[in-house]
Amino acid sequence: MIVAEAQQLNQVIKNSEEYTRYQSAMHAVQSNPELYQKMNEFRRRNYELQSYDDGVNRYQEIHNLGLEYETVLRNPVVNEFLVAEQMLTRKMTMVYETIADGLELDYSYME
Repeated sequence: MIVAEAQQLNQVIKNSEEYTRYQSAMHAVQSNPELYQKMNEFRRRNYELQSYDDGVNRYQEIHNLGLEYETVLRNPVVNEFLVAEQMLTRKMTMVYETIADGLELDYSYME
């Protein structure tokens, strides 16, 4: 029963405004392979910088990355994609948190 409900949720997400906007924006940016490649370089480097967990504030590095890719980031197609991606990611985070709310799982083995 849980799997069937998960499949229904999957369809609801696919039909959502956030996912539809994300898909449309992704197809628009993918129609320009060079722009898509540059945007993905930015996304990858930004993710790597934000994923470091060594206690160092990477604000300046992230700022410099934004300056390096300023022309790409100012492109309306890229901007629309990044906004749509952020909106979908936030919505998915809310869904995951809602699903896990109140579930008690033992993660003590990971300590």
